[in-house]
Amino acid sequence: MAADGAGIGAKRAWETMRAGAWIGWQVEANWADPFLFLVFAIAKPLSTTLILYLMAKVVSGGAVTPAAFHQLFIGNTFFLYVTEVLIGISWAVFRDREDYETMKYIYVAPIRFLHYLLGRGLTKVATASIGIAFALSFGALVLGVPLRHDPATLAKLLGVTVAGLIGVMWLGVSLAGISLVVARHSITLNEGLSGVFYLLCGAVFPIDVLPSFAQRIALVLPFTYWLELLRRVLTGESYSEILRRVDDMTLGAILVATTIATMIGGYLWFSWCERTARARGLIDWKSNY
Repeated sequence: MAADGAGIGAKRAWETMRAGAWIGWQVEANWADPFLFLVFAIAKPLSTTLILYLMAKVVSGGAVTPAAFHQLFIGNTFFLYVTEVLIGISWAVFRDREDYETMKYIYVAPIRFLHYLLGRGLTKVATASIGIAFALSFGALVLGVPLRHDPATLAKLLGVTVAGLIGVMWLGVSLAGISLVVARHSITLNEGLSGVFYLLCGAVFPIDVLPSFAQRIALVLPFTYWLELLRRVLTGESYSEILRRVDDMTLGAILVATTIATMIGGYLWFSWCERTARARGLIDWKSNY
């Protein structure tokens, strides 16, 4: 009986996530035809890639080596997952609560809001993947970035990417919990955090150049190990002297451990925020102007 109940619960959770992903897709893509939406999806990663390229090749006067640019390119490209998913999940709270005023109906439905939010996050993962795939192809074919693409590398890339995305999504859930109990204009907090992570996790600068206190913070973030592993998988090279001494298996174990810690912490934090929001009557709160 317990197994049957768990199976039914898992099935309902998956159906809720699937419905949330479909709703998220309608919100993201119903304003344009498929071609225009594709252009919009690839515009951001392509523009940031070209900006980095011009900075490395033109503005720096050739001071940036090809190897350093390759590491910058990979870190910047995959960090799109962080910005899109973190902000996307937390912004879904404000959109549903205040723009569409549907969150109160979601709460009276026989589903869990957490599963719905994870589904909305899957939509952001899908749209970000389109841009990242295009940026990687552009970098390899046009900019000459030597990316490995044999079957073994692609299998490793998929595994590392999924492991990192789980941590990204649960951190987004944590920020969604904050969004449940704060006003709409606090979205700047979520955007600011993504900028802090961009600096600290080595997306564009090696963590070696950070002050010692910032390095300690960086070594706690799962994104630091995620981006380092992605670079090693795609190029076989390390970007950080600090992490260079750590082998791939140990990096993978640290990534898994920090991801699990992020999941547990994110679940506990979101549960507390959700209980607080319900107790204070904030589920249908209107804080926009």
